[in-house]
This record gives sequence, structure tokens and C-alpha cells, in this order.
Amino acid sequence: MPTCLVCGEHFSDDVRFLNHMMEKHGFRNPNVGKPDRNSRGY
Repeated sequence: MPTCLVCGEHFSDDVRFLNHMMEKHGFRNPNVGKPDRNSRGY
């Protein structure tokens, strides 16, 4: 059960958690360990 590190809100699944991070806190790529080449332009 994921928890938001910014506001401490709990989520029932990863999809809702990722959507929350992107919408509320502006995270474009929550998976830091997986580089997202599309958002970096190369």
C-alpha cells in the first residue's frame, strides 16, 4: 500500500499513487530507477 512521501496520504494501489504524485506534486517520472528517455528529449 503506497504512501505519498510529500503529504502522507495512503493509496490502495500503485496506479492511484502515481496519478496523485503527478497531479498533486508535479512528478513527471516517479520511477527514478528507470530513466524515461521520452521526457528528456533524446
